[in-house]
Amino acid sequence: MRRAVLVLLMLSFFLIGAPMADAAKSDTVTIALSGEPPTMDPHRTSNFVGTMVWRWPYDSLLSRETGTGKLIPWLAEKYELLDGTKKIKFWLRKDANFADGSPVTSEAVAWSLSRVLKAARQRPYFAAFDRIEIIDDKTFIWHNKTHDNGVLSRITRWAHAMSLNAKGKDKATISRNSFGSGPYILKSWTKGNKMVFEANPNWWGNKQFPKRPKTVILRRIKEAATRVKALEAGEIDVAWGVLPQFVPALVKNPRTNVKAVPAVRIMFLSFFTKNQDGPFNNQKVRLAVNYAIDDALIRKTILGGRADPIGGQLHPWNFSGYNPDRKWYGYDLAKAKALMKEAGYEKGFKAELIATNGRYPGDKPTCEAIAGMLKKVKITATCNSQRFPLFKKLHRAYQAGKKKGAAMYYMGFGNGGGEPGLLFSGTTGCKGAWSGHCFKDIDAQVAKANAEPDPKKQHEEYDKVTGMTKEKATAKVVAKIKAMN
Repeated sequence: MRRAVLVLLMLSFFLIGAPMADAAKSDTVTIALSGEPPTMDPHRTSNFVGTMVWRWPYDSLLSRETGTGKLIPWLAEKYELLDGTKKIKFWLRKDANFADGSPVTSEAVAWSLSRVLKAARQRPYFAAFDRIEIIDDKTFIWHNKTHDNGVLSRITRWAHAMSLNAKGKDKATISRNSFGSGPYILKSWTKGNKMVFEANPNWWGNKQFPKRPKTVILRRIKEAATRVKALEAGEIDVAWGVLPQFVPALVKNPRTNVKAVPAVRIMFLSFFTKNQDGPFNNQKVRLAVNYAIDDALIRKTILGGRADPIGGQLHPWNFSGYNPDRKWYGYDLAKAKALMKEAGYEKGFKAELIATNGRYPGDKPTCEAIAGMLKKVKITATCNSQRFPLFKKLHRAYQAGKKKGAAMYYMGFGNGGGEPGLLFSGTTGCKGAWSGHCFKDIDAQVAKANAEPDPKKQHEEYDKVTGMTKEKATAKVVAKIKAMN
């Protein structure tokens, strides 16, 4: 069969399962990813590989339709808003059973959520949660303390149902096995090498998806070039994280099939202004950088046309706030030079641009290209592209003010959960893990948007945040990646 190079949008299992099921001529499909889940316990932490793989053995209450992102029934066959998003009634599928044969019940859902609330990484996603009111084995009411318009989107990604038979088992056992009701069962796991999943005979969706592979093997192949070689050699069927430079050859190869679907990761350049005192604290300088970077050229050349322009840092699958009519700053070298002059930096200055190397598509070449573009406005930027651990260390040092000087950073942020408040707080907020800024008025607007109960008004409040980040030029939005696989 033709080896598939698929783009996986990390919001749904079937972006892996369904395309492979249509193409596969055998009952076994081998997928190569750059990493593996840190644990198979879906409640303990958050991890981008985990959110893909956990959906194989574990079901979520709701899911998203492949391609459209529309909310669809999953483990819950239907739901009803009783008081906006303060009270939501769910009806579980009557034919839903866990892989161990026990029924999926309201009690199991309530216990699963109690595990989430004990986990530091996922607990903040459910800050509004109050309690589960059990009506009967297959019906319950989800109570929130306040309106939470993101909760329906959130439970497509988190709060997977776990069998009550996992109660009392130690953390190590739960982390290395699966106790869900999903389409697959974890059969074996050689850490750092291979995971083997077998089709769950008790899955409620067997009749809906009869052509899915019976066995799915997940290989961890860290380097993108090695994944491509394995694909070409026929060692694997699906390669994830194919970098743009490998795509042309794969398109020409009669044994491989390249497909692309929209993804959620947005690449951007931002500035360190918190705990720093330098040229990037000047809004006109940040605007000049925006106009000096030819983002369209980067998308066309370095990213091989497999990236889209976008008017902000919110992707279309956020539950609120995405505005398709918004445009970011384009390329205008004359305007960039004029802004540098107005800001008093006509003669330019030196700066460091830190970026990852091999973590995102074209990250190092883009860093180098941006440094070259900025020379035209006399910003002498040194591209420092490093493996992620060192990039993170440098980012934290500049962020805390332990390392001084004019500095920028180029990175991607996926926000696969579709949480606009999380995106803004994380990348722009005063306490954001990936923020180089502190604008208290932006933080206040994010808080206002988070607390707005009316969905239409909430969308408008989040859109105002995007407007504020653009006005302050907190970042140069470069591209929405089509993650090549």
